[in-house]
Amino acid sequence: MKKHFPLIVKIAIISVYLIFLAGSIVRMTGSGMGCPDWPKCFGYYIPPTSEEQITWHANTAYQKGMIIVKEETLFVAEKDLTTTAVFEPSNWSPYTKHDYAKFNKYHTWTEYINRLASVLSGFVF
Repeated sequence: MKKHFPLIVKIAIISVYLIFLAGSIVRMTGSGMGCPDWPKCFGYYIPPTSEEQITWHANTAYQKGMIIVKEETLFVAEKDLTTTAVFEPSNWSPYTKHDYAKFNKYHTWTEYINRLASVLSGFVF
């Protein structure tokens, strides 16, 4: 153990700095609300790359927990559903943790990469 201790400490320090760096980039770019939910991002494990993916569409299947933007409001699917031609509010609940309902793929991916860096760094500890 004594032999490997300096290497473990170096890796741990680098991991902490990686978390600080990723967090500071998120803060500097204003990307903190790039992913409104946790641990997913708009209900996806891999974040969306365009606003089209999170905009409500008729005759589309949505899984429980997926987040959409409709009329500048975030909504969360209450259950697995397939939409009809008309938006049915009873299938959705407003996302109330914040009121930020604009999609910016750069902010979304910056926040997502921050999460990945933090998780990877956490494995060191």
